[in-house]
Amino acid sequence: MFTLFLRALILYVVMIVTMRGLGKRQLGQFQPYEFAMTILLADLISTPMGSVSTPLLYGILPFMALFTVHSLITLLSLKSDKVRAIVSGKPSVIISRGVINEGELKRLCLSLADLLEGLRGAGVLDPSEVGTAVVEANGKLSVFPESSKRGPTTGELGVKTEYEGLPLPLIMDGRAQPNNLKQAGVDEAWLTALLARRGLRAEEVYLACLDTQGRLSLQTAAGERMRLNALAPGKVGW
Repeated sequence: MFTLFLRALILYVVMIVTMRGLGKRQLGQFQPYEFAMTILLADLISTPMGSVSTPLLYGILPFMALFTVHSLITLLSLKSDKVRAIVSGKPSVIISRGVINEGELKRLCLSLADLLEGLRGAGVLDPSEVGTAVVEANGKLSVFPESSKRGPTTGELGVKTEYEGLPLPLIMDGRAQPNNLKQAGVDEAWLTALLARRGLRAEEVYLACLDTQGRLSLQTAAGERMRLNALAPGKVGW
């Protein structure tokens, strides 16, 4: 029993290390060769995990072989557009200037029902409002509305906007985040003093995020929400 437990633990760790080595895209959108390899990995791990008679090395070595092949294909794809087109395919324009390309849909084995479903998934109810739609190499549908159907941008309206970057979570589940505090150029003492002016302690805050305009948005454990002007915008450095 302990042997089964130990073998499963070892294979689990090998699987995590391998998947981490394949890159974050493996956790989201697959290219065709990545999808095929992931299925093979799942099949390879099942036999040595459940059968004590199968040497553990028989499960680990194929992992290493597939990892090597994947790394080689990925490297070649980065270096050569031709190789990338062969192993991953190319994006396909299925709607251009508002016109659906029936021939391209048939080539991709997509029906109109599939197209309409994809458009709804992209937040578009009326296909006549679509200017361009592209099926990416990983199968994702990218949809762009006609220029007359989209909202105006701030640039088109002549409105000056400020830099917007990624907000930094300074408190998560009642715990201060030292790395994010350091990145924001502040410390825990500054945060404690800021919260104290509102009668709060870090332990009472469920989530607090500092945006690039110097505003601290927080929600308490009791569900109360508030926004504080924490830093002058000119002091924001990330």
